[in-house]
Amino acid sequence: MQRRSESFWHRFKISNAYGQLIALIFVPIMILSLAGTFLVLQETSRSMQTQQITAASAVLTRYQKTASILLKLDKSTVRRQAEAQHILQYILNEPEIIRTALVDIHGQTHLSVGHRNQSDWPIFPVNYNFFGPVESGQNHFYGMRVGYVDQGPVWLMIEMDNKPLTLAKYRVWLVLVVTGLLTLLLLLLCLNFYARRWIAPMYEIRLQLQRMNADSLGKSFQTNSTGELALLQKDIATLLRRLNFSFLELKEHTEQTEDDLRKTLDTLEVQNITYKKARDQAISANQSKSVFLANISHELRTPLNSIDGFIHLMLRRGQLNDENQMYVQTIRKSSAHLLALINDVLDFSKIDAGKLELEVANFNLEEAIFDVMDMLSPLASEKQIDMAIYYDHDLPFQVCGDALRFKQVLTNLVSNAIKFTPEGDIIVRTRLEHQEANRITMHCTVQDSGIGLSGTDRKKLFASFSQGDTSVTRQFGGTGLGLAISKQLVQLMHGQIGFEDNQERNPTEKGATFWFNVQFDLPNDQPELSTSMAQFNVLSHIAHPATANILKQYLEDYDAQHHESSSILDLFSRLKQFNELGEKAWVIVDHSGDLDALLQEIRARYQGNLAIYGYQTLLDPQVLQTHHAIALNQPLSRQNLIKLFFNQTQTVSNPVFNGQGLHVLAVDDHLPNLVVLEALLNELNVEVTTALNGQTALNRIKERLDKNQPLFDLVFMDIQMPVMSGPETTQTIRGMEHHATQTNHLPIIALTAHAMSDEKENLMHAGFNDYVTKPIQLEQLIQILGTWTKAENLQSIDGSANSNLNNTLNNSLNNNLNSISANNALSNAESNVHTSSTSSQSQIKHHADDIILDWNLSLQLAANKVDLAKDLLRMLIDSFDEEQHEMQQLIELEDFPQLEQNLHRIYGATRYVGTPQLQKLTGEFEQFVSTLRKEQRPADDDFIEQVLHRYKVLLEAMAHVRLAAQEYFTR
Repeated sequence: MQRRSESFWHRFKISNAYGQLIALIFVPIMILSLAGTFLVLQETSRSMQTQQITAASAVLTRYQKTASILLKLDKSTVRRQAEAQHILQYILNEPEIIRTALVDIHGQTHLSVGHRNQSDWPIFPVNYNFFGPVESGQNHFYGMRVGYVDQGPVWLMIEMDNKPLTLAKYRVWLVLVVTGLLTLLLLLLCLNFYARRWIAPMYEIRLQLQRMNADSLGKSFQTNSTGELALLQKDIATLLRRLNFSFLELKEHTEQTEDDLRKTLDTLEVQNITYKKARDQAISANQSKSVFLANISHELRTPLNSIDGFIHLMLRRGQLNDENQMYVQTIRKSSAHLLALINDVLDFSKIDAGKLELEVANFNLEEAIFDVMDMLSPLASEKQIDMAIYYDHDLPFQVCGDALRFKQVLTNLVSNAIKFTPEGDIIVRTRLEHQEANRITMHCTVQDSGIGLSGTDRKKLFASFSQGDTSVTRQFGGTGLGLAISKQLVQLMHGQIGFEDNQERNPTEKGATFWFNVQFDLPNDQPELSTSMAQFNVLSHIAHPATANILKQYLEDYDAQHHESSSILDLFSRLKQFNELGEKAWVIVDHSGDLDALLQEIRARYQGNLAIYGYQTLLDPQVLQTHHAIALNQPLSRQNLIKLFFNQTQTVSNPVFNGQGLHVLAVDDHLPNLVVLEALLNELNVEVTTALNGQTALNRIKERLDKNQPLFDLVFMDIQMPVMSGPETTQTIRGMEHHATQTNHLPIIALTAHAMSDEKENLMHAGFNDYVTKPIQLEQLIQILGTWTKAENLQSIDGSANSNLNNTLNNSLNNNLNSISANNALSNAESNVHTSSTSSQSQIKHHADDIILDWNLSLQLAANKVDLAKDLLRMLIDSFDEEQHEMQQLIELEDFPQLEQNLHRIYGATRYVGTPQLQKLTGEFEQFVSTLRKEQRPADDDFIEQVLHRYKVLLEAMAHVRLAAQEYFTR
């Protein structure tokens, strides 16, 4: 019923025939009728009103003279009054007049006749001789001035009945209503005829079309239509017959197409199987590529680390002459450059996988920039390209960020500038772009005068593996990853990177300018760099304009008396007067032409302090020594300038963390981890309390609460532990803080060996404040303690104090070892082993690709302390028997969650000892066992077989480590 009602009202929509008929005919006629009715009523009312006014005016005009005479009669007696009323009574014989009276200006009635209250007259306008109509009640009043009395003018007032007007309106309404009904009836008749003649046949045609299907396309219509609709019906029937014929043809064609499609699908299925195999092969090849990159990078890094270690040993001994030292420095810079290339390839893989994270630590910003420039200076000197650095003095001395990644970005840009600049110069500019309370934004540009950028190069400049010249005969090498990696690294440091062609800025300039900006946090304390050179007089001649401006700026900042010569002849003319200034006078000239001849000419006129500015590889130490000149390395830095004038290294109080007064709780189920952590914290003068599991840590905290002792300043908490895990312990501590309102918030730092980007968020939700990845480094501890402890613990610690830290480390180590067993005590003979005696045999290999024991890595993880490295290795090996026994029992009982805990404990221990093969196998074994828990499925036979196989491989790796370690224990 509701659907029928909706269908009925749907016909009257404007889009349908009924709706259009009503909208085009019925509605306009109704509007015209209503408008005509309104006009008729208005004109009728106005006409009747005019007729009444005319009648009233005629009556008042006829009786005006009579009223003026009656007004002058003496009405002192009753008889006179009655006669006047009788005379005025004749006015009531006029039609529609109800009463009349003589009324003065004050509304007082002098004479009145009629049936109503004689004094009930409305207020009327007194400024007109004739007025009206005045509405009062249901009637109208009219008046005319007829004379004056002592009180003022007097009006003859009449009241006329409005009933005739009302009756006339009703008659008009009756006529209009009858006319409207007749009109409506006529419209309905027309609508009915139109509907039966046109609309009804159209709806019948629609209904038959709606009921029609593929089987009834050839049937004819059954409708009673005439005229044009009958012709339309015939045309539709003809069209349907044609459609029926086309449908039959289409059906036959569809069946044929289905057969063809079925055959095609069979072919595609075979091709999909082929493509799937090819995809699997591509995925396998990609995985093999990743494994190859990891393996080859490790194999490349190993000899590079050895080279770098020997270089540092040679430089530390200080037994090299100037020439050999220059060679060693060149080797060091070249190996660092090669290591940077390897890091580019690995970083690209990490960035592509989204697993690259920035390390945050304090570093010297100016020193980091000049380290890059010094490393690349041999390349620039080979091409005789001048390099200069504008370092903004507003930049802070120290910043907090990833120094390695920042130097990597700058290295890529500067090395590209050197590569694509055949001649000219390279200028690096740094400036402070923005500074907040504890954060700065540094802007850096690298401008070269090389070949510039073409339109094609700009589109693919920051794309991976792309270069400006990809032809076989191209001049410039490289991996094509530098700019792509730099862009990703800059974005990770919340910055942007871009470039511009120098010709767009100045048509006469060549080359390109690359720019980037990065954000750094500011440490709490900045070291003070206060140096005054007011006592020095400097005469300089630098041919490179940018370097000359930088030297001038530095000397002006340090208040030195600077004199700049315009030419070599001008320099020679001023040398005599500088010869008289004594030790505080310096002459600085750049390396150009015949250096020996230039120094001879200078020494013939000047015998004071002399510095030669140029690249280290281009300055001949013998020539400098012969003429008693000192090298000032290019590019010019403030530190080298201060070192030159004062003949010493710049004295800057580097902030070192001193944890005096701090008390830290360290929680880890693996004792070697606790030994290293406690030793590192003791180096920072931090008091340490240890716990082997979460329950013991809670007991330590409850004991201090029960004794009303201050809580720990910070807690280092391992993640996976027996009895109570790290997250469970942390949540319990947070619950204790919630109920104990007097307890301050205790910073808890997670110790984890798998610190990926997604795991950090999970740790924060579990209640941790921050996390530290294993193996723990001293810089990480300084950063964590400086961030999460309230006391100001930054102060200067000199070298003598640092030399006494080894005793603290050894004492902490011996105390922990004595608590294990007597078999783990240290041998006095082992303490005399020197690092250099073991560096020649740093690696023992079982296979060509798997390093069993990396002794250099062990020393690095033990802060270069031989005794600590040996004891950590001994503790790891001593734990093998117990770990093997427990793992064998857990595998037999199929207790894989606990097996995962044991594997994690071994994996955490291997991160403090240089056993890459054992660490890799343990980590893979742990990840494999954890898949059972993550997928929430039971262990099947295939899974248990894989566990047994991995367990067997792990036992072999433990045996290899035990065998390889015997050589170091016997020394």
